[in-house]
Amino acid sequence: MVFCGKCGKDNPVSARFCENCGENIAVAPTPQRPQPGFGGAGNWVSHQRAGFLVRFIAYLIDGIILGIVGGILSIPFGVTYSYGYDMQYSAGFNLSPMGTIILLIIGIAYEVYFVGARGATPGKMALKLKVIGTDGRMPIGYGGAIVRFIGTIISSAVLLLGYIWIIIDKEKQGWHDKIANTYVVKE
Repeated sequence: MVFCGKCGKDNPVSARFCENCGENIAVAPTPQRPQPGFGGAGNWVSHQRAGFLVRFIAYLIDGIILGIVGGILSIPFGVTYSYGYDMQYSAGFNLSPMGTIILLIIGIAYEVYFVGARGATPGKMALKLKVIGTDGRMPIGYGGAIVRFIGTIISSAVLLLGYIWIIIDKEKQGWHDKIANTYVVKE
């Protein structure tokens, strides 16, 4: 399809004149412009970068969601809750190894699916944030989401310095963003 530079109507590639306004489009046909919307090219790179605090709040929202879902799904795999058992005050919960593995898989799948396919986790969606590629693509795809997830492990490994980096970086990128070539932007 070729769109008319005067009125913007899509026309067949073989058209010499715009079907809507009659403008001569055969001289220099212009390729069809990308359609805005979910998954479209858009100009995401020009959006304002999200700072540390709003990203931290989104992370807390995701943590609450994962805690509820993971807690419910891991109960059949050996979660035990105790408080004050045998007067030694062993508070909290203990997971069997299988329960731990289930929670890990749920966390990875949650992050990779939502960032890779939707461009944001539910916590980021609630705060109107998107994870985009430094080249402007959104969503970043499953491969990019996996690389970004591995980057979050690295960001956490050194006293959370990879996350604190967001505060001082001029592009507001954490180490995981730099590793995966991503930005977090406001819609």
